[in-house]
Amino acid sequence: MPNTEIITKLLARHDTWRGQSQKSTQRNVSSGNDQIDLLLKGGWPTAALTELLVQRPGIGELSLLLPTIKDYCKNNHLSVWLDPPYQPYAPALAAAGIALQKVLIVQSKTQSEWLWVAEQCIRNNALLLAWSDNKMPSYSDLRKLQLAAADSGHAAFLLSSNKASSNRGSFNKGSSNRDASDNKPPAFSPATLRLEVDSVCEKNLRLSVRKLRGVAPGEQLLIPRGKDLSSQTSLAKLPVNSIHPAMPISTDIPRIKTREQRLNA
Repeated sequence: MPNTEIITKLLARHDTWRGQSQKSTQRNVSSGNDQIDLLLKGGWPTAALTELLVQRPGIGELSLLLPTIKDYCKNNHLSVWLDPPYQPYAPALAAAGIALQKVLIVQSKTQSEWLWVAEQCIRNNALLLAWSDNKMPSYSDLRKLQLAAADSGHAAFLLSSNKASSNRGSFNKGSSNRDASDNKPPAFSPATLRLEVDSVCEKNLRLSVRKLRGVAPGEQLLIPRGKDLSSQTSLAKLPVNSIHPAMPISTDIPRIKTREQRLNA
């Protein structure tokens, strides 16, 4: 391949930035929240890996991604959840308008299996949500996912504990012989966006930018948590297993209404 063709392809990539260019080539997909879109210069970056550094699982971090998951599923993409720490609550997803048949939950057994599943999902145009606390990917692992996202043109999300992230820093980018007992991945990351998420009292989430081109590190946004569901989602709206039909309910059970009838039964 001629050198000019290689250079042309490199310049056409979404993650290539020219030093003299004042215009960002980064493409984004709306988060569904105008304030978040403003903070992130347009929304979640596409063709890129995004890291959400969460104070602890379950503080409402998934509410930030529900509109994006809904849009991807509506456009006939799978949303793959890799190693979520808790069982996703189907009624809440259905209430958010997410097609449950487009959500796939995967539990990996090893670190290499986790990485393989994550990369294959990204390269096959699925929306990846991967939890990494139990697998602790290296810098080279995350670089592989970032390159896969750049090639596919889609967004990919990595969720990890903020506590684990704050303990990073004793390994360099080239280090691969880490002690397996040390639960500290590298401090740096090739991800395009790194966003810290923590809770403030019970009603707000605080988003702090750690890394994003064009945004000063430490810039923050306070947003209210997602509203609680005013009513439970009707079970009739959830998917039904068509292979095993519902068990017929017997109608010949006698109805005993009075105390005397119960005693004489």
